[in-house]
Amino acid sequence: MYGADLRPDIDHSTIDVGFHYFRNCDVDRQARGTLENFSSWSGDVDSGLNGALEAFNPGGNIGDRDYIRFAGGSYNIHEVQFTKGDFGSWRVYLFDWLTGAASPLAIHTHLGSTAFANPTFTSLLSPAERPALLVTLFIPSQGAATGEGGELIYYRELP
Repeated sequence: MYGADLRPDIDHSTIDVGFHYFRNCDVDRQARGTLENFSSWSGDVDSGLNGALEAFNPGGNIGDRDYIRFAGGSYNIHEVQFTKGDFGSWRVYLFDWLTGAASPLAIHTHLGSTAFANPTFTSLLSPAERPALLVTLFIPSQGAATGEGGELIYYRELP
């Protein structure tokens, strides 16, 4: 979800969401929609976002995403599949709404897993009560190092 205005109440609301759709019954791509007053829906392809991620030439899906406002900017984290049907080809990208640019994220695990999907992130306080970024990813069995398949959760304290 990119944002929600529930004023003065939910019956008079505007909710802005991102989602992926099955483009041409072939691959997933990004779209954005608005739900107003829980009675009116509009949605459209997000060409700018798709274009930034398609610049990396994925042959598969551009699927799950998360959104965050962070350090004065707005960002998405995305899963991008490079070979259709190959779960070992999922990679993660950061999209900057200010610049309209996407960048690959260099994720390293202790044993060297290579595939990452279903990304989420949120800002919070670390156990030491310092600002931190919490990230969750799914490591598919294809692309997972021995013993690393499944959910990956980590955080980084911020300066």
